[in-house]
Amino acid sequence: MFNDMFRVVNGPDGRHFYVHTDSMPVAVLLIAALFLAILLSSALCYYITRFILLKIVAHLARGERRKWLRAAERRKVFHRLAPLVPAGIIYISAPLLTGVSFPVISALGRPVETLAACFMVVTILRAAFAFLGSIEDRYSHFPFASQRPIKSFLQIAAIFLYVLALIAAVSLLLHRSPANFLTGVSAMTALLIIIFRDSLLGFVASIQLAAYDMLRVGDWIEVPGFVADGTVIDIALNTIKVQNFDNSIVMLPSYVLLTNSVKNWRGMEESGGRRVKHAIHLDIESIRFCDDELLANLKESVAFQVPFAVPDDGHRLTNLGMFRVYLMEYFRQYPAIRKDMPLVVRQLQSTNQGLPLEVFLFVNETNWESYEQIQSDMFDHVYGILPLFNLRVWQMR
Repeated sequence: MFNDMFRVVNGPDGRHFYVHTDSMPVAVLLIAALFLAILLSSALCYYITRFILLKIVAHLARGERRKWLRAAERRKVFHRLAPLVPAGIIYISAPLLTGVSFPVISALGRPVETLAACFMVVTILRAAFAFLGSIEDRYSHFPFASQRPIKSFLQIAAIFLYVLALIAAVSLLLHRSPANFLTGVSAMTALLIIIFRDSLLGFVASIQLAAYDMLRVGDWIEVPGFVADGTVIDIALNTIKVQNFDNSIVMLPSYVLLTNSVKNWRGMEESGGRRVKHAIHLDIESIRFCDDELLANLKESVAFQVPFAVPDDGHRLTNLGMFRVYLMEYFRQYPAIRKDMPLVVRQLQSTNQGLPLEVFLFVNETNWESYEQIQSDMFDHVYGILPLFNLRVWQMR
């Protein structure tokens, strides 16, 4: 009785066995049991593997020298690898469905096997992306990370992984060797170059920027024509993100920094001295030789912030010459002036806007707000002391 409903026979090779039944309900139960066994074993192996793997990783990551492992753990690299086990079980079990002589079920073996293989490719791809993210996180803690950013190189690696995953997935879906697919890709090289033009240009630019140390995160740059005047906050493969001082964000293509004029203020910040270059346009009609009254007024004035002695070298000075002498002494004694850098007060070529008296010096503050405050304080005094020398600032009447 049971032999007609359910019987097990050995295969011709003696190593395999086959289950036969003439009862439809038994067949349905056997197939359901097969599906249930595959699903339960996959789920059970997934949770066991995930639990054991994460426990081992958590234990190993406690070491002080295993910061890379902790970065990978934070990015959930091992969480994403755990689904490989159930996918592998389904992939191995798929041929069992092909051997079932039951309507529809036998046709599911090949698609299930293909989908399981594609799922494993996607799982490995996701884990690889998480691993690249962990590399970026760990690298960012090194002191030289801002000087040698690797984000663009990691993005190149991500593109390479995308291409490999695409080739593997298409090969699995078409049931062809990846070598056959690669021969077709060579014919699409020109199209791929057009599609990834910005990425290729950005990659080359990133290599040059890194090799010659032309740009770092935190640099203050100016790029004329692109409304970019601020701090670099991110360097990626295709774009460089600049935050302007009005907090607007400008996205620049990487290759722009190689094909256009770019001013980088890093040298100023590293030197610790920021230049002040200011021209005072004087009314030429107010320039004259010093008389006794002017010299007496200068000697008696208490408005000077530094001791000012009238030069007595036998030369008859003008009020402009006296003013230049005072400015040199005033700036030399100003606390914020860099004494080891140039300090010049000079006359420029006279124009229809008067005679420019240019002040050229360096202050010891590179921060923008403090720099502007120091500069304003100095020239507030300069313009305030100007009338004591009987000089006038030129202005259109």
